[in-house]
Amino acid sequence: MIKTSYQLCRVFGIPIYLDISLIVLMIWVASSYDGPFYGLAAGVLLLVSITLHELGHSLVSMAFGCRVRDITLMVLGGRASLESLPRKHWQEFLVAIAGPLVSLVLGVTGLLVPAILAGTRTVPPQEATFLTTAVGLTNLVLFGFNLLPAFPMDGGRILRSALQIRMSKVRATWIASRIGRGLAVIMMFFAVCNMVGIPIPNPRIPGFAGQMLWLFLSDGGFFKLLIGWMIYTTAGREYLMVLAEEGSEKRAPFGFPFFGSKMRTPPPDDGQAVVSPPPYARGGATRVDVHKES
Repeated sequence: MIKTSYQLCRVFGIPIYLDISLIVLMIWVASSYDGPFYGLAAGVLLLVSITLHELGHSLVSMAFGCRVRDITLMVLGGRASLESLPRKHWQEFLVAIAGPLVSLVLGVTGLLVPAILAGTRTVPPQEATFLTTAVGLTNLVLFGFNLLPAFPMDGGRILRSALQIRMSKVRATWIASRIGRGLAVIMMFFAVCNMVGIPIPNPRIPGFAGQMLWLFLSDGGFFKLLIGWMIYTTAGREYLMVLAEEGSEKRAPFGFPFFGSKMRTPPPDDGQAVVSPPPYARGGATRVDVHKES
């Protein structure tokens, strides 16, 4: 039987695995650059950036007494597998925001280093400038993408934790999961447009955020379709798990269904919770719901 993931190392006692799908993505990223150095460096920086992002989630979870089983790096992002997650909403907020904050710090640092050196009239080697800039851009993209309020991504979990200040976990999860499904539908629509060649108007929003939005709208059809489908399917799955864990009735808490009226039986317990970017797969009616994932 062919292995699909290979252990790279252990960090803070957490096994880190590399999925073969990410190897394929790294090769694709490397091939888009001129010269082996830049291509290989870009692929490795992507790997390291995702790893540090997931370690941010994992270490904060461990600080709250949760055990991290492993971290898997794959084509759709990273996946930190936890045996449980803190049940208090403010703790969930800190776990969810930790990964994006790591990416933000790395991104800002990577872009500031060349500017600081230029201010001191120091001319770094071209390779060093490329590395710092690549670190900055890669991590800012990870930061922005993961803050999309598409539950169960980081932004969706942050939204749910904020909603729990004023309502129950079931209602907060219902709202966050339906927003996630709505954004997933939009994502898949633009993905299909990219794949069939339908032109997308440039919103012409100034600044870095506008550039990232245009890149998101105009490129990455297949990956965008895959991510959208994963978000759509797992948002409903997460909501069912919360219903099971909270012992609530299997019905829409606000009286209208919004993307699915029939509540299926929750999936069987696989003894694993997951946190971070896609893909999101989780089970365990006796576990805390959690998945932390571009």
